[in-house]
Amino acid sequence: MSDNTTRPPHATRNVLALIGDFIFFSIGFAFYDPLVVVPAFVSEFTGSQLLVGLFSTLRALVITVPQIWAASVLEARPRAKPLLVWSSVGGRLPILLLSFAVFLWAETQMWLVMVILALSAMLFFTSEGLNGVSWPALVAKVVPEEFRGRFFGLGQFFSSLGAAAAGYVVNRILDLQSLERASRWSLLFLLGFVWLMISVGSMLFVREKPAARVSERPDVRQSLRKVWAYLREDRWLRRVIVVQLVIATPAATFAFFVVRARQIIPDVSTMIGTFVILQSVGSAVAALVGGMLVDRVGSWAAIRAAAGVEALALLVVTVGGLSAVPLPFYLVAFFLMGFVNGASWWSFSAYLLDMAPEERRPIYLATSGILASVTVLNPLIAGALFETLPPELVFGAASALTVVGLALAWTLRQGVPARKPAH
Repeated sequence: MSDNTTRPPHATRNVLALIGDFIFFSIGFAFYDPLVVVPAFVSEFTGSQLLVGLFSTLRALVITVPQIWAASVLEARPRAKPLLVWSSVGGRLPILLLSFAVFLWAETQMWLVMVILALSAMLFFTSEGLNGVSWPALVAKVVPEEFRGRFFGLGQFFSSLGAAAAGYVVNRILDLQSLERASRWSLLFLLGFVWLMISVGSMLFVREKPAARVSERPDVRQSLRKVWAYLREDRWLRRVIVVQLVIATPAATFAFFVVRARQIIPDVSTMIGTFVILQSVGSAVAALVGGMLVDRVGSWAAIRAAAGVEALALLVVTVGGLSAVPLPFYLVAFFLMGFVNGASWWSFSAYLLDMAPEERRPIYLATSGILASVTVLNPLIAGALFETLPPELVFGAASALTVVGLALAWTLRQGVPARKPAH
């Protein structure tokens, strides 16, 4: 950020505000983690692996569906920040309702709690689907391009440290024998809500310069036509989406790491926070590695790194389940899973931002999200497989599929920089 002549207005303020949002969101998310905390909660109170898969499917479905609408809105609005703020508020308020529901009814009316959990998860991840377009679009506008990789890396690194601290708190709360079981889980969700709302407060400090409107009003049908047109025009867009779909499919088994750990590791219920911490440390390492790769090599290299680590994580958890001493393998697996989660989403976003002209960015981001919806049933399918097949067979097959994704990711090495729009 040394070239003041090319920096967007309020660059330093905006970077600090967005990194604050990054950190506070990750702290709150650690208390509501859909790959560790929520599956552990559902498994403890219901024992159903199909329900674990169902909640993961709901997450995958609602996070993709609203993205084309978000892209259409951003094309017709001069600023991305209002959509980001209001969708975040609407998606996070239901977590407060979930906290009260768990406190009041977890031991007596668990079906009602599951309904409220489903509702809160749907609204939260619908919000995150909208934010999956508006947040990168805002970053592209207010964070200098030459600093973008380091911004993602620094934000992910410090947010991962915050999430690791939150993981320690998760362990302490779940180990509080002075509180009833339902009260402990209720407190976790309440803390998640508080920190997620603090992250919204950090967003308010961003100063965004209005941009030219591409359209006069939101038009989803027109945006869908652009999706099809851009896919036909741009082979790099097609290629990166194929890579994303193949890599995302094995990741549907991540929610079952903690489920399998509860089955084969003694006293694992006291280690849920430890798994969150290890995820966070892995995410911090991903931030350091990925940020350097994006800025110094290319975003395609960060995608390859994430795919390779995903294959390794699934291989480790497969071997761990066959081992007489599975705990060390699972500790490593959660660390590697954190690396994958920390590197995947923003490495793909960085690749799309690199190759999309400014006026196409919302549509490119939404295209990626929309086409990812074909994977929405994967977690439910994974849940059914875990009910009928040996878990290590499922993990092993997922690892093999990730190797295919890694081979496809290798073809992204010729990824192109952002291009000027055609006239």
